[in-house]
Amino acid sequence: MSDTKADMVNQIFKMEDHIKELKAENEKLKNILRKAFPEKSGHFFICGEAGEKDTSGLPDKVFICPTYGLDGFQVYKKDGKYSTPGW
Repeated sequence: MSDTKADMVNQIFKMEDHIKELKAENEKLKNILRKAFPEKSGHFFICGEAGEKDTSGLPDKVFICPTYGLDGFQVYKKDGKYSTPGW
């Protein structure tokens, strides 16, 4: 291959890598928007809290609405203290 063809092939590989990065970033942004605008996306969201808060500010219970516009919600109760992974 000539240098110009090799350069073109390298450019194609770089562009393919860049496209993969852009797709990954796009997925992250779509997920953020789904959570930020549940009324448009239909994504679940935290709609309330109850109980005392721990030292990290986390409540004993949170209420999750499965989709915007529903009357009901699911209650999730904290089952232990805040912990971090051990790695």
